[in-house]
Amino acid sequence: MNVVLTPEEFNSLLTVVAQEELLRSPIKSRTGRLLNSIEVFASGTPDDPYYELKFADYGLFLDEGVAGTLGGVSGQGAQGLQYKYSGRYKMIGGNLPYGARTNIYKFGLKPRPWVQNAANAVAQAGALLFENEIADETTLAIVDSFKTNLPQSQIKLKL
Repeated sequence: MNVVLTPEEFNSLLTVVAQEELLRSPIKSRTGRLLNSIEVFASGTPDDPYYELKFADYGLFLDEGVAGTLGGVSGQGAQGLQYKYSGRYKMIGGNLPYGARTNIYKFGLKPRPWVQNAANAVAQAGALLFENEIADETTLAIVDSFKTNLPQSQIKLKL
């Protein structure tokens, strides 16, 4: 049985692909907020596709890294953006222990690239899906279980 994908189902399948790449990434601690914030939107044509990858802001900080007030590395991710705690603002809050917050503020966040892998996987899956334009019922059931609407940050990649 062949099922023709609607644009929403197509986007949901690509979202699942991006989420799987995050799960394979070097990011160890996961609450699920970043994973559930990921969304992919495809547009264009099969000959000239365009994919928009959206996710929570801190996903970009994890990808690029953040330099702390005393050092650290940034700009190692997909976009090459530089982030740094300047020391002019209060230390990060949240429910992390005080020692962990102090360490992040002083020494930053080590880059844990995942965005480029997600973008590459989305482009490959998108090309295959555009080519085949079909999916079985099992795939559609998996897509339905992963759907989410929490976009907060976005990166537009032309692949």
